[in-house]
Amino acid sequence: MINNIFDFIYYLDSGLGIVYFTFIYIIAVVFILPGSWLSLLAGFLYGPLLGTLIVFISAFLGASISFFLSKKLFFSRAQNIINKFSKLSFLEKVISKGGLKLIILTRLSPLFPFSLLNYFYGINKISYKDFSISLFCILPGSYLYCSLGSFANNLSEIKELKTNNILINVISILSTALVIYFLAKYANEILKESSEN
Repeated sequence: MINNIFDFIYYLDSGLGIVYFTFIYIIAVVFILPGSWLSLLAGFLYGPLLGTLIVFISAFLGASISFFLSKKLFFSRAQNIINKFSKLSFLEKVISKGGLKLIILTRLSPLFPFSLLNYFYGINKISYKDFSISLFCILPGSYLYCSLGSFANNLSEIKELKTNNILINVISILSTALVIYFLAKYANEILKESSEN
């Protein structure tokens, strides 16, 4: 059984294997499964550059499917719930006011899981244009994981790879702080507007 799994993983390093890998990655994103190990595996199999391209395309497709599934299946129900609860309605206004800037910052912050964000933005009044632009912010993280994966000499080394990169940690901390700052800023602006009306 283990030999078969290893054989399949090494088979992914082929033309048709890339198609299979892409499909597996898309499924992982749609079903909210951890994708970091797949990104490391992509670096191991395809190298940092091709691996990053494959991961980005796969994540982009998976995220788009999740976004439209959320819009189609949950949007109207979510809007009914949001309209019933003033706090949820207020949160939606804050997110709408923040627009693309806030979406990009949440993509860079580790506080917000990638796959969950795709569904979350689907049930909010976020345009697909802004949603898709924000997906380009996953490129640095994808490249980091694929670069780390490319250093592995065999499959068993992949699980031992560390992801403590100073630059990524700094970006994560800054983006998280900015998310909190802008959420507070937009919330205050909305409260001020509502009190003036």
